[in-house]
Amino acid sequence: MSVDSKHPQHRDRAPDWVVMRDTHEGERIIKGKSEVYLPMTSGQRQDGVNTGQTGRLAYDSYKDRSSFPDLVRSAVEAMVGVMHHKPPVIQLPASMEPMLNMATLQGESLFMLLRRINEQQLISGRIGLLLDVPDGAVIGTKPYIASYVAESILNWDDGRRGEPVAQNLNFVSLNESENVRLPDFEWEFKNKFRVLILGDPEDNEAKGAGVYRVGLFDETGTTFNESSLITPSIGGRTLDKIPFVFINSKDIVPEPDAPPLLGLAQLALTIYRGEADYRQALFMQGQDTLVVVGSSEDAFRTGANASISLPIGGSAEFIGVDSSGLAEMREALQNDKAQGNQHGGQLLDSVSRAKESGDALKIRVAARTATLNQIALSGAFGLEMILKMAAEWTGANPEEVIVTPNLDFADDELSGRTLVEYMTAKSLGAPLSLKSIHLMMQERDLTQMEFDEEIAEIEAEKLLLEDALGNEDEGPVEDEDEEEEPLNPVDQGDGVA
Repeated sequence: MSVDSKHPQHRDRAPDWVVMRDTHEGERIIKGKSEVYLPMTSGQRQDGVNTGQTGRLAYDSYKDRSSFPDLVRSAVEAMVGVMHHKPPVIQLPASMEPMLNMATLQGESLFMLLRRINEQQLISGRIGLLLDVPDGAVIGTKPYIASYVAESILNWDDGRRGEPVAQNLNFVSLNESENVRLPDFEWEFKNKFRVLILGDPEDNEAKGAGVYRVGLFDETGTTFNESSLITPSIGGRTLDKIPFVFINSKDIVPEPDAPPLLGLAQLALTIYRGEADYRQALFMQGQDTLVVVGSSEDAFRTGANASISLPIGGSAEFIGVDSSGLAEMREALQNDKAQGNQHGGQLLDSVSRAKESGDALKIRVAARTATLNQIALSGAFGLEMILKMAAEWTGANPEEVIVTPNLDFADDELSGRTLVEYMTAKSLGAPLSLKSIHLMMQERDLTQMEFDEEIAEIEAEKLLLEDALGNEDEGPVEDEDEEEEPLNPVDQGDGVA
């Protein structure tokens, strides 16, 4: 048994993942793979494909003049930005709250981890999460979450259908190969594989039960050896399930989904090839060929201060590529780019946003962001599942784990004009309370305070304003001595009865 064996579904999806990774990385990677994405023309191939030959030199120029559109990266960044323009809500048991700010070995918070989950869902349509412990022998050890891109999840098994027991994940093989720094500061690539097993490796497919064990296999050998397995524990507590969660673009089952932006990646490659042909045609338009009739000379000079001497009856003229197809090529490229921009997440525009009501805007955005809804929900549910496993492993209450993603993709801000209309309607008798209007202001991010806090602030402002106006009404203090009133004779004590 080889730990680097690949599941048949992994082999089926791998070509799509390669295309998505390359188009997401951009022009440098795409051009670096040369003929994989931009084939040679028939004429270039006839002139020689080897380095230094005329055909290879012409192809290199053909490739350099082309431009690859960065549609996939722009779409991923735009969609992740829309999904996270409001933060998700993550609730954990008190004992697990440190994971909110430190969930991975890289020091990522759960919020940043969810953002990366959504990014991988958009790029490859798949990511895996593993719950692991750095040292299970220490009481109070907190687990951490390790993530694996689609290509690194090599093999898996969730049981056979039709068995008398429920299907349960019983085997996962992960590729952790990486560059390792050597003592002389150089780097060397090391093969490394992690195997997750539930119960007996030879008889767990039908049973789907047992104790979770894990083994790490390096470049010394990829043959599975059960003696290399260890049983992770936290405070002596083991698991009866593999703490690994698959997260696809629409679900959390082991079977991988097609990448949701694969169509956009293919369109970007179509534009790249069309762009190469268009630039080549433009280049050829400025490179006419001189044709001389009636002369045996092998070469002629053209341009300023040059002359061509021909015998009587001879002629010379330039011929070039017909330009009649350039307009159609340009129009086709513009149409492809417009389709790419629309497909790539241009969800809202300021003109329509200003003219639409809040409900109309939400309906339109909901129709155009159905894919984002699925991605956000499956990503949050997968993260919630792995956190529930962490709660179970550490002795906390899994029911206290809640991950709620942001599904409000329409940034429908409450304008001052709309607020005035609501207040006017209330003053005219509409059954609308100030508390309801304040709640609407909270939902549209116009205020962060609660209603009672807002009222208290308003009252405090009134007192400050009254004090300020009262100080202005008081006149200046006069320094002149006031005239003293004469004393009453009785008060003077003159003895008069």
